Amino acid sequence: MSTWNYVSSKLGRVNPATKSKAFEIYDAAKKAGHDIWFMWGYGTGTEHGSGNALDLMVHNEAAGDWVRNYIWNNRRRLRLRHVIWEQHITSTVVQPGVRRKMADRGSTTENHYDHNHVWFLDAKAYVPPTKTGSTGGMSAPISKPPVKRPTTTVRTLRLGLKGDDVARLQRELKRIFPAYAGKLKVDGSFGPKTLAAVRMFQARARLTRDGRVGPKTRAKLKSFGARL
Repeated sequence: MSTWNYVSSKLGRVNPATKSKAFEIYDAAKKAGHDIWFMWGYGTGTEHGSGNALDLMVHNEAAGDWVRNYIWNNRRRLRLRHVIWEQHITSTVVQPGVRRKMADRGSTTENHYDHNHVWFLDAKAYVPPTKTGSTGGMSAPISKPPVKRPTTTVRTLRLGLKGDDVARLQRELKRIFPAYAGKLKVDGSFGPKTLAAVRMFQARARLTRDGRVGPKTRAKLKSFGARL
């Protein structure tokens, strides 16, 4: 399982209470046999910009279900505003307790099929769990109808292709590897400079330097925290 130091390395300037909640959820999931392999914290926008929001990345549906239920079952103590998982949002403010479907945003990540997004109400002092105060997230308080997971095709990115997936690749290369991709233009067009950055990454990661982002290169990028 992923270590806390790695998982929390991109939390940034979240509020201290939010960081404590992040560790609680990570530790509880780990003890239950579920891996939260990475977390994103402080960033742009209303929610991440508040310092009270987290993205909790998981490898499978069972882990995502467990994390979502743990957060919801402990919503009062954690001072939850809402949690989003599998294109559904459950809020304590808007239609409290109703699991509402969200609009399709076009990708697995943007539709929250690979992570839970959680936003807390405020930065008040963290209240740790007690033996009676934490339910462990083992039961879902809201019935969950079967969810048809998206069957999006992930294409191999290569020289000459264009699209939003190319732009995401460029953006993540710039963000994670500024030393050799920091000046890469995010234009959605896989040109010679993008090719060079991909080959550099492959060389450093000891992958075949073919300049293509297929399953192996994509998996390796994700292991560095890339959101593709």
